[in-house]
Amino acid sequence: MTTTNIRRGLPPRISTTMDLGKDHALQILEFPNGMKAVVEGGRAIEQTPATQGKTDPPPEVGVQASGERASGYDEKVVRDAGEQAWFRDTFCNGAQACVQGWDWATCGTDHAVGFATGIAMVGSEGTQNATLSVDVWECICVGPFCIGGHECFWVGNWSGAVVPGHWLSVNTNAPDHKYLRWRLEGAGGGTQVSLAAKY
Repeated sequence: MTTTNIRRGLPPRISTTMDLGKDHALQILEFPNGMKAVVEGGRAIEQTPATQGKTDPPPEVGVQASGERASGYDEKVVRDAGEQAWFRDTFCNGAQACVQGWDWATCGTDHAVGFATGIAMVGSEGTQNATLSVDVWECICVGPFCIGGHECFWVGNWSGAVVPGHWLSVNTNAPDHKYLRWRLEGAGGGTQVSLAAKY
């Protein structure tokens, strides 16, 4: 998976931080472009988001893109398939995309949205933190009065660490409606990952 041609966005301002106990925390972020986000993280199976509302029955899992098991993968590595089933039952409910694979996953909105949530989990068999990134599709005028047309590109809006055995949720509010994309990278070839998008 390539992450080239992504421009770095301006950092957000943290307006609120709440410790909900036992590795469960919540932050509210405000971005210079007017977007806001609620970032929440917790332990797999033990905790669900305080911000998650009522859900619908789980859809069929559709792969947007995900990593595959690395060649030479040691089948003796202990994996917890229960975590992956829990993620599907908990976070894929009402999701437009639900990706489960190895090492990395990516998915995005299929239209500009005003509000969307990306939720990622790294299996507890992992030995390193993965990174969840939120990208926003931006278009700008090339010249005065847009005489030269528009230039469009992905802007890396936010990224944070997903610890093995934990989930991380990012609820993004884009008042002027944007395409959003979530990337989960770096868990390692022998680690199961899950990523869901609701919009």
